[in-house]
Amino acid sequence: MTWTMRSLALLMPGLLLAGCVSDNSPQYSLAGGEKGVFSSRNAGSPIPLDRIKGLDEAQLAAQFGPGVLDRKDDPARVLRYQSDACQLFVYLYRRSGTVWRAEFADAYDLHLRPLPVDQCAGSVAAQKKRVA
Repeated sequence: MTWTMRSLALLMPGLLLAGCVSDNSPQYSLAGGEKGVFSSRNAGSPIPLDRIKGLDEAQLAAQFGPGVLDRKDDPARVLRYQSDACQLFVYLYRRSGTVWRAEFADAYDLHLRPLPVDQCAGSVAAQKKRVA
């Protein structure tokens, strides 16, 4: 084997591995301050936060469909809804009795960057899944 062929034989595994490396990891921000990008195939009409506040579970289900996540940590509860463009988190509290009511909401794009709640809520409502 010539020197060139031996060198090539030694370098080949490294070259093959280098070709396999790619940066397909998700790009996200939890507190970086970057604004999210809202891009939806069915954006619907924006729903302002003040129209979400005060809604109970049944009203939220009628507006947004079933949540994809329901987490209860008394006295708080979080429902997560999703569209093709964003995730909407609605925070409910039980102030008296057993009725949970929405008090706050926030929204994030698919890379967990903050979005305006009204845009995301409109998108979720337009794309809500029907309860069978």
